[in-house]
Amino acid sequence: MKIISIKNNKGGVGKTFITTQLAAGLAYADKRVLILTSDPQNNVFNFLFKGDKTFKKGLKAEVLKKDGEYFRLRSNLYFLPLEDVKFSNQFLKEVVEFIKRIKNEFDYILIDSIPTLKIDEIFLNLSDYIIIPSYADELTTESILELLKTIDVSKVKAIVTNRYKSTSAVQKANYTALKSDLEGSSILFTDPIENLSFIELMIQNKKTIWEYNNTFATKVQKIFLEILKVI
Repeated sequence: MKIISIKNNKGGVGKTFITTQLAAGLAYADKRVLILTSDPQNNVFNFLFKGDKTFKKGLKAEVLKKDGEYFRLRSNLYFLPLEDVKFSNQFLKEVVEFIKRIKNEFDYILIDSIPTLKIDEIFLNLSDYIIIPSYADELTTESILELLKTIDVSKVKAIVTNRYKSTSAVQKANYTALKSDLEGSSILFTDPIENLSFIELMIQNKKTIWEYNNTFATKVQKIFLEILKVI
């Protein structure tokens, strides 16, 4: 089993979008996949789930009492939501044992990660790989370079720029600058995912990029397939 954190300390870069599309891609490749999150907003529901998303017992209940509610998002793809961010010392100790306990049930665990106290550090330590979503502005570029100084860079497999406007000279300059900064590293720096109205509609319909067969979808699929090859 591989554990992958989708990580960026800055908001608005599309962590949940990247998480859900990678997870769905793995699931369609016949891998059993579980999505976890350190965000109690549980935005994964908004991307992939059309049913009743009400729940009382999630990750905390599963870790402590083995009675969390798993949500089936697609064939082979499941989500264990998070109740809140009030983490007891017992939970923080047992979450590692929880991961060990389910290692034979899933091929991949993808973690939609936000910097939430101790839990984020634990998830990063448990992760085999890290994927970093990006946005082509100066603040995000700087935050990624700072992030690379504070985590195990050998775990970072890819950086993917999201919501990219190809007509923006500023975004093009920032994308090129980050690409230059990473030159010579082993990190995959993908082509950018453009800010397409197609993707906006896809998310509204709670579909994945793998459930479409058009020119826009194919272009984005190729980017995600690049990432899937390195994880």
